[in-house]
Amino acid sequence: MVPTDARSRWNWTGGILEDKRITHYWDEKKMVGRFYADKDPETADPDVVWDAFYLYGPEAEWKTKPEPLIVTGFTIEDELDKLKSSIAPLLK
Repeated sequence: MVPTDARSRWNWTGGILEDKRITHYWDEKKMVGRFYADKDPETADPDVVWDAFYLYGPEAEWKTKPEPLIVTGFTIEDELDKLKSSIAPLLK
């Protein structure tokens, strides 16, 4: 989500988000990052959100907006424990 981003250069997950249940998507036009930037003023970049997570459960739907939101955090590395503890009940 920075000017030097390119799909061909993106391969880092640091072992943090590697699981057969995880799918990584490339948002070339930054549509999702811009959507969340309008909703989440606490992120570092006011134009596009990156290195953040938004966790929704299996009942979530995206009609006009995704809901219900379980938890959000920024940065993923800084709030990894929060993400892990929020995901754990969903995996049972």
